[in-house]
Amino acid sequence: MPIQGDLSTMPVPELMMWISQCQKTGTLEIRANEWKETMAFENGALIFSSSSNPERTLGRLLMKHGIVTEEMHKRARELRKTKSVAVAKALVELQILTEPQLVRFLRKKAEKELFDLFEMVEGEFTFTDRELPMLDLLPIRVDVSRMLLTVTQHRDEKGEYDFDATGIHLEIPTEI
Repeated sequence: MPIQGDLSTMPVPELMMWISQCQKTGTLEIRANEWKETMAFENGALIFSSSSNPERTLGRLLMKHGIVTEEMHKRARELRKTKSVAVAKALVELQILTEPQLVRFLRKKAEKELFDLFEMVEGEFTFTDRELPMLDLLPIRVDVSRMLLTVTQHRDEKGEYDFDATGIHLEIPTEI
């Protein structure tokens, strides 16, 4: 049975700490405004994140930061349709990016998406505690407890979150 609630009664940091400390495995959906954020956890670690916001898709972010071109992204989307693979896997298969480059970017993307949720106070959540299906995902693991601790320490010191000072900012490696 899913656990559901309102972010005004269970804020995102508390929700994340519960998932992390109880080493939960399952999916979390947070709905706010018109967007839905979906995150998958395995034994309390964040292993996947996505957003219904088109500006937060992997392809858009890679193009925004000049890592891939529109043409490269189009080729990856076409391969995704013909071989039923995710865009990330298609980028690796087409040798546009290496797997380590993409894993590093996906981890930073997931950290940024998680961080952006920390101050969200309006919205609803649903956590479904279950074994995850076997998915062909690139291996990212974000230690949610450590990230929460770092962000909270910086907030206590400054009175506000400072994403860049935590070292969790979405940094695009120049060697990509």
